[in-house]
Amino acid sequence: MSECRLTLLDTGYCVHPEHVVLRNRRLKPMRFPAMFAVIEHPERGPILFDTGYAQPYLDAASSTWTGRIYNAVTPVTSSPPEFAAAKCRAMGVDPADVSLVIASHFHADHVAGLCDFPRAEIMFLESAWKRVAGLKGLRALRQGFLPSLIPSDFQERACPIEGEAWSALGSEFGPFQRGVDLLGDGSLVAVALPGHAAGQLGLFVRRRDQPDAFLVADACWTARSFKEGIMPSRITRLLFDDMDAYRFSLGLIGAFHKLHPDVEVIPSHCGETHRRLVLGEALP
Repeated sequence: MSECRLTLLDTGYCVHPEHVVLRNRRLKPMRFPAMFAVIEHPERGPILFDTGYAQPYLDAASSTWTGRIYNAVTPVTSSPPEFAAAKCRAMGVDPADVSLVIASHFHADHVAGLCDFPRAEIMFLESAWKRVAGLKGLRALRQGFLPSLIPSDFQERACPIEGEAWSALGSEFGPFQRGVDLLGDGSLVAVALPGHAAGQLGLFVRRRDQPDAFLVADACWTARSFKEGIMPSRITRLLFDDMDAYRFSLGLIGAFHKLHPDVEVIPSHCGETHRRLVLGEALP
């Protein structure tokens, strides 16, 4: 069974009132880092989980009406030195050597950097792409999707995960019952985490010399959410694909954490997780 090295990085952040995420009626602004992961696989080389913000997002936010609305709803702070390609170069990874990008879902803060990794295959759940493919204007915006972020050669590089790829998982993944062994060696196992976005996936990463990690994307926005079962504000119903599915996915993550407390559960936008794993701060 192959084991990987995982490095968590960020591409900037957006801002929301705390109440939107934790339903506590506090309007204090919170920063939500846009994190992505570099997974160094012993055979496949560097692999990314999501790409965060990048220049195509900034271009859309300044030049299209849908991008301007998107950025008004989720004000973003990001710049070229923070983009995934620049962060990869800083750690000695050439973006041209990235063999695979695993897209958790197609919201702008997760796929804006796809164009910066031109040789990478792009892997995603088929249902995620079906929900947004062909959408434009307001219909795309309501799905958190900006079509201009998708590379022109997307279809040539796309590797959709289809229904026949799913299989039963062992008890080490419980309560998750079915998943996809993406590389066939047990190192990267995808599971479905619908709700926030249609076809959103989470990724279990078998790590070398460290406990395994579970990248849960936007199935929750903070670690408190899955540890305490805290739902976001009802206003997020306007942004989410399916609130009932979100509640179910959050419950699965919380149950998994209780069964497997040694596995590092990593939401893509958790400030506490960012401070601890990216900035290296010692938190109480």
